[in-house]
Amino acid sequence: MSAISIGGELVHYEVLGRGRPVILIHSWVGSWRYWVPTMQNLQLKYRVYAIDLHGFGDSSKNPQKYTIDNQRKLLSDFMQAMGIPKAAIIGHGLGAWVAAEYARVFPDQAPRVMLISAPLFDMPNLDRRTRPGRGNAPVHSRTAFADVHPEATIMNSNIRTAMLERLRAASASGQVSTEYMPEIPHADSGTRYNQLLDIIGSSSPEALLQRCLKRSDPVYAKLELDLPKTDPQALRVSAIEYDCGRFLDTVWQLPMQTLVLHGEEDGLIDRPNESVWNYITYDKEDKLLPIPLPNIKHFPMLEYDRFYRLVNEFLEVSDISKLEVTERWKRRSR
Repeated sequence: MSAISIGGELVHYEVLGRGRPVILIHSWVGSWRYWVPTMQNLQLKYRVYAIDLHGFGDSSKNPQKYTIDNQRKLLSDFMQAMGIPKAAIIGHGLGAWVAAEYARVFPDQAPRVMLISAPLFDMPNLDRRTRPGRGNAPVHSRTAFADVHPEATIMNSNIRTAMLERLRAASASGQVSTEYMPEIPHADSGTRYNQLLDIIGSSSPEALLQRCLKRSDPVYAKLELDLPKTDPQALRVSAIEYDCGRFLDTVWQLPMQTLVLHGEEDGLIDRPNESVWNYITYDKEDKLLPIPLPNIKHFPMLEYDRFYRLVNEFLEVSDISKLEVTERWKRRSR
């Protein structure tokens, strides 16, 4: 077991191989452990790191560290501590969100990004949403409905402030329960719709795993071992921060070669629909490649027999639009 101290918190990681660095980040279910086959497959060409985010696996459990900004900072501080100037980053579920946020802030340090089972949801009026600028242009709004409901920006800011204040107040006891989570309106209220909160916010780690896989699935028992090591508060804090529009904009803005994989039978995070695929691929055919995976659930790295070949090709090919994949999604003209 390998671990380092980051900001006074224990961060667990494992590493295999030699060569260019690749960093693997887990989902809301599980830990670094389910990346072991991927690490073993890549180790001959790459130095592969798998980390446990705050609140998961063998990393520290501190509710103050569970926000998405702190999880992104964990990745940044980890790379700095390990002397990694840049790395290909492969994120799954929550890890995909962390990877995208990191790549948005530090694009030069993440030359390639793979987002697996990312929370890419549809939202009202997505086809009329104004896309943000790229590069040094102003950062997009933190609210999903800002284009059609300007008042939502103020509401979202108040919610975030209240959440962080309550998290700080709760940290003394080390407990964060739903009583610390401010109420967030949903789609029918005409303000902000947080789909991820519906899925993750009130669920236990056990319930999430059961949405991903059947108990009879061969990998269920292995993933079940990590459930006691997951702090349910880490699920709730991440979910309450989620903003559909902001995340879609983040993915669309990424300037590096980006691969987006999603199982079409994912029982945890619904597969992106046509509107979402169209939104994130607009004017990005040479940079972002979406790949829907038929008959695959939430864990492509454990279910998809071409996964390792695809990852190796993604890490090697100079132009991801040239990847030979039968599952490629092609943008529909409008």
